[in-house]
Amino acid sequence: MSWRHGFGHAGWMLRAAFAAVLLPVSLTAQPVPKITSISPEWVQRGTSTEITIVGENLSSVADFIFSGATGLSATNIPPAAAAPSKVSIESSSGAIKRSEVAAPKNDKRLVVKLSAGGDARAGARELRVSGPSGVSNPIGINVGYLPELAEKEPNNSTEQAQTITFPVTVSGAIAAAGQVDYYRFKAAKGQELVFDVDAFRRGSPLDSSLAILDSNGKELMRSEDVNGFDSFITFNVPADGDYFAQIRDFRFQGSGAHKYRLSAGELPYVESVFPLGGQRGKQVEVALTGHNLEGTTKMNFDIAATGPLGRQEIRANTPKGYSNPISFDVSDFADFAEAEPNDTGEKANSINVPVMINGKIEMAKDVDRFKFKVASDQKVVCEAIASRYGSPLDVLLILEDGKGAVLQQNDDAAGADARIEFDAKKDTEYVVAIRDLTSRGGENFAYRLAVRPPSAAAEANFVVRFTPEAVRLNRGGTTRLRCELTRAGYDGPVKISFQDLPQGIFGESIVLTGTPSSGLIMLSANSTAPLGNFRLKLAGSGTISGKTVTRVAEGLLNDKPVREAFLTVLDAAPFTIDPITLSQEIEQNRSGNIEVMVQRREGFTGEIKLSAEGYVTGKESISKSFGVTDATLKAGEMLGKIKLTARQDSEIGTRTIVIKGESAADGEPVVEYSHEIPVTITQIPFVISSTLPKLTVTALPSGSASAAAEASTSIKVERRDGFTNELELTAKGIPEGMQTTLEKISANGAETTLKIVATEKAKAGTNTFTVLGTGVHNDRTYRFRTSPVSLVVNLPEATERPPVPVTLVTNVASNAVSPVPSTTAK
Repeated sequence: MSWRHGFGHAGWMLRAAFAAVLLPVSLTAQPVPKITSISPEWVQRGTSTEITIVGENLSSVADFIFSGATGLSATNIPPAAAAPSKVSIESSSGAIKRSEVAAPKNDKRLVVKLSAGGDARAGARELRVSGPSGVSNPIGINVGYLPELAEKEPNNSTEQAQTITFPVTVSGAIAAAGQVDYYRFKAAKGQELVFDVDAFRRGSPLDSSLAILDSNGKELMRSEDVNGFDSFITFNVPADGDYFAQIRDFRFQGSGAHKYRLSAGELPYVESVFPLGGQRGKQVEVALTGHNLEGTTKMNFDIAATGPLGRQEIRANTPKGYSNPISFDVSDFADFAEAEPNDTGEKANSINVPVMINGKIEMAKDVDRFKFKVASDQKVVCEAIASRYGSPLDVLLILEDGKGAVLQQNDDAAGADARIEFDAKKDTEYVVAIRDLTSRGGENFAYRLAVRPPSAAAEANFVVRFTPEAVRLNRGGTTRLRCELTRAGYDGPVKISFQDLPQGIFGESIVLTGTPSSGLIMLSANSTAPLGNFRLKLAGSGTISGKTVTRVAEGLLNDKPVREAFLTVLDAAPFTIDPITLSQEIEQNRSGNIEVMVQRREGFTGEIKLSAEGYVTGKESISKSFGVTDATLKAGEMLGKIKLTARQDSEIGTRTIVIKGESAADGEPVVEYSHEIPVTITQIPFVISSTLPKLTVTALPSGSASAAAEASTSIKVERRDGFTNELELTAKGIPEGMQTTLEKISANGAETTLKIVATEKAKAGTNTFTVLGTGVHNDRTYRFRTSPVSLVVNLPEATERPPVPVTLVTNVASNAVSPVPSTTAK
């Protein structure tokens, strides 16, 4: 159920009834800009580059919005001006001059100078463009440390190989099946070159196969499936000379989507760190393995006491540049270093709960065990992180009692990592064991294993999301957003509200309690609200363990979260919609009307299509519960009526809907919404149905012993809302020539049988009939029909008779021969 806070319906009703003032038509918004692609998608830190934005409605773009880390800026590059004309005009009065034609604007292509500051953090951002009509959809833009180079075709053989110099990141694609890309480079003996393919990790379908070839094209080494399906090579150059890097799809597939990024050079590269994390406010010594790290194998990390918890991204900064990013975990639990031998229960390391264990499965078939007790009966969580932080370990967790009996085990609770939660008893010894699922092991098979009570903040949570993430709102108008709530161990109410709205913009709040898990939240603007684009923020708050917890809501685009959401305030629309029906209650299988008043501004006579919009539980639209009959207002009409028909299986309870009005002004679409209207669906006390959708009978003479004349079906009742009374049944639409037997369904009964017998008077053909059920519930009579049942009537087949023997008799007078049937003695 959801409840709202904000504007009262009565106020809006009064405005609809008494304020039907015709106002001048205001200029409506032009189409919103849309981005379909950008090229290139990367820029090197500390440099500027030209990027091309392709999309729609780009000619009015005036600003660029970057969401994420700071450090990026962009400016339009105006189209080249036409060459000045060599012919001018001179008039006798001097009042006539030749005008130069302005350079044409391109609505589908925009060239932009993109700059990344020297301190811009590497990683992904979102780019949007904006103009007077609104804010575009976001598209990804990325900052890297290395010089960027775009692949240039043809480069599909060693003769056509594209020359690269180090360090570099090449952006390319295996654009067709069977395609192979080649890159030529010079290298000196003794260099340790790193070649890192980033494709699978970025969502590309490319299953890369990377090879290094000598100057004659002979393969020296090949790599596949190192980082997921991505290739990785470290190449120790054996001699000065030219070499080739070759990349293709392992299965020789290809398409425009088979994109890759190949970073190459004497690059610092961290393969692993140990431990995988540390305690906040402490110093931890970390061992590193990798390449081109200037001989560094250990570093001390100081973890700030007020720093964020969870996954952090770190890079090594060397004289040769920055390394690849490595994930590092920060927690508040005390660290414990695993100590061998601890393969058996007798040798298990003793730990105190709560704790974070740092360990390795150092060899094949290695098992690490840890024993513990708790001071009181409580829930305990054992959770491992390994693969999520780059470890090849596929964790299997096993919980044992003090005698070695297995109590629980888990594999792949989060990717290849594992988690166990159980009820621990006071002063009872438990042992948690960790190993690789396939009994592998090695120096880089690291893990962190938390043994702790469930944290209310960690275990009970919720996430709020909303759509659309780019909202347009007219002055004096109303719009809606759909909020959805995802719960994780928390079942309390969540209040969702707008944050930091501009002056003149008013937002309601919505409280989601239990189900449904979604609802509409309304946003309105007064007539003086500032025009322009604004960041839009929502937050959800709930009480967990006695404390108020607030979560920033995420905007969704195509069901994927975006970094920021935006609101565009436009001038007044040519019409507004106010509900006349303030609420409606509709019984299942019945209909109700929603009436609205449309206020047209002076001069606007366009047709307005009215429809209902809303959601039931989850993301499904109201069409799951209602049949909706839309309405269209012709020129000059102001009153509209939408018919809602509740389905017999519609969800009961109260949902909110809004009425959507669609029209056009100055050739552009205009959309307005009413304020929300609560609609309650009440349950009908019973539904009846026939077991069989089709019956077939044969019309036989009376007294026939054949069963072909008979057919029967069960009539069943689904009782609802505490209905227990008997149910009178009547068959409707049975054709003539039929005899029916249909008993009522007794109190608390579940079904009865309808029997149909066809007589010789029945006519052949196909008919349909229904069964009407009538029952009394709470002093009210209810009637419900089954779905139509098909009744097929056949006639009996004609009976074949044996031929009668015939004797030929000759008439002497006429010499004619006549047939005479023979007789048989009785």
